[in-house]
This record gives sequence, C-alpha cells and structure tokens, in this order.
Amino acid sequence: MSNMPMPSYNPEWSQQPSVAAPVKPKQVGWAFQLIIAAAVLQVIAAIFGVVYASSDKFRQTAAEAIAKQNLPANTNAQDLVQVTVTTAIGFTVVSAVVAVALYIIIGLFINKGAGWARITGLVLAVISLSRLLGLTFPGGIFTVLQVLAGVAAIILCFIQPGAQYFTDTKNFKRANKLR
Repeated sequence: MSNMPMPSYNPEWSQQPSVAAPVKPKQVGWAFQLIIAAAVLQVIAAIFGVVYASSDKFRQTAAEAIAKQNLPANTNAQDLVQVTVTTAIGFTVVSAVVAVALYIIIGLFINKGAGWARITGLVLAVISLSRLLGLTFPGGIFTVLQVLAGVAAIILCFIQPGAQYFTDTKNFKRANKLR
C-alpha cells in the first residue's frame, strides 16, 4: 500500500471558514462615530478645564481653601496656590490624554466586534455618569455631551442588531480558531 493521500475535489476545504463572517450593522458604525465624537468632546472639555484652572476665580478659591488650613506661619500661600494651579492643569491634561486614548482604542475594537471592548465600554460609561455631578457651565456642557455620546454608543452595542453582531463575531472567531 502506498502512503499517498487520497485525491480530493477540493484540496483546500480546511481553509474555508465554517461560519460566514458577520456583516457590521449601521448601528455599530454609529456607535464608533459616537465614541470618536466623545473623544473630541473630551479634548474640548479638557481645554475648558485648563482655562478654568488658570483663571483668577480658581486661584481665589484655592487661596481661600489654603487659608482655612492650619498651616505654619512661614508657609507661602501664593506658592501653594501656584502648585494647586499647576497640579490641576497637569491632572486635567494627563486625564484627557488617557481618556482620549481609551475612547479611540475601545472604539476601534467595538468597530471590529470585540465583545471585551463592548463590556469595557459599558463599565466606563457607567463610571462616566459620575462626571455629571458638580459641573460648572458653560464648559460643563461638553462633558454632558461627551457622557451622553458614550452612553448612547454603548446602548447601540447592546440592542439589536448590534448585540447580534458581537455574538456573530465571537462565533466566527471561535469557528475559525478550531480549524
């Protein structure tokens, strides 16, 4: 007997996917666009945050808070106000960069149908609702719009046909992983 393989009519049968690749619905595309819009709104909100942290009103509020502390007599309150301003600006910029990066990464993976990105986006959307407390306006309107855009994007991912797209994508990846 020979060790020759049997002839096949379709020698590349094992390379064919067993499940059809899912088609991304419009709602997931809209969710991606809303997430990118939220990232842009984050940048605008951060600009307002930096402007506010640089304002005389913020400096006065910081000076009043520092004056209420039981600090030694030789403490220079003006230096502490400047440190407060610099810290607020630094925190605003760093948190904005991190938030924009997260928006973009999660948005790209949601666009690809990654279930983990949808869950992560849900958790972050719920956490972002806390940002609606204690807003100052007019800059706060961008934060409100940003949070609403993110929440709306995640809702689109969990309702039909978006939810089915994530399930189909998971099944497609599993079926092709087994081959």
